Amino acid sequence: MKLYDYILENFKKDEPFFVSELNMPGSTKNNIRQALKVLCDKGLAIRYDTGIYYIPKDSLQTENQLKTELITMTTPSAPFSSTDIAVKKYIFDKGEYFGYYTGFVFANAMGFTTQVPFVREIASNNSGGIKRKIEIAGTKFILKEPRTIVTNENHQILQFLDLMNDYDFYYDDSAIKEDVEYRIRNFLKNNNISRKQMESYLDFYPDSIYKTLYKLEVARVFA
Repeated sequence: MKLYDYILENFKKDEPFFVSELNMPGSTKNNIRQALKVLCDKGLAIRYDTGIYYIPKDSLQTENQLKTELITMTTPSAPFSSTDIAVKKYIFDKGEYFGYYTGFVFANAMGFTTQVPFVREIASNNSGGIKRKIEIAGTKFILKEPRTIVTNENHQILQFLDLMNDYDFYYDDSAIKEDVEYRIRNFLKNNNISRKQMESYLDFYPDSIYKTLYKLEVARVFA
């Protein structure tokens, strides 16, 4: 089987994929990289960033085989963003959650602050176990290790408890208490988070989190 056919069997056109995801039988990683270069030279694949490629819907290859120099000059913009890549690699892929946005990006969404983060923070099972900065196609992200393994069942609970744990750091004077309380109620109810589910993860956080939960009257949501 040719690499091009293998990719199309496993990924949609305009869908990003990582070299590490290509496990074509009978081929080594070196062979795959060489084959990818050939596909890119022919305009059948496009390199988005280091180790990240996609098959464009409209191939750059013509019947007369465009020259490599011309292909390089006419490479179209990718049909996805660096944020899409970050989500696929560190948050969600193939129906499975293994991470979530945290930090200022989530604090802003919950009305705790009006600060718009320049760097998005992600807690992920794929963080490598340390807090670090990464860059994808020029966009910077911060990766950190979650307090426990992230799953489909707990990713929103951990996302919420992370925010509660760092309440004093993110909450600023621009926040409207009533708006914050409203968003908290909606978040918990819309995601069907029960008191029992949330309490089962509190042991992963410092005892000070109870003070925040009491201050924001989170218990009333479950009343």
